[in-house]
Amino acid sequence: MLKLIVMKRGGQPGHYAINPDLVTYVRSSSGPFTDIHFGEHLVSVEGTFQEVIAKLTGQFDQLAQPPVKNWIKAG
Repeated sequence: MLKLIVMKRGGQPGHYAINPDLVTYVRSSSGPFTDIHFGEHLVSVEGTFQEVIAKLTGQFDQLAQPPVKNWIKAG
């Protein structure tokens, strides 16, 4: 099954749909942007290096959610 992650284009209107399995490397860029390389192809997306890596590895949803509260008290 094809897995695509949608990211906002860096400094331009629109979005990219990225297949994380094809990414060859990721590099932080100037400002709030990160460059994603696919072999010789390059796209610039909005977000810090850590945010982009979290999205590409499927960890972004975990970072965005508040911690779970345990309402059961040990007695």
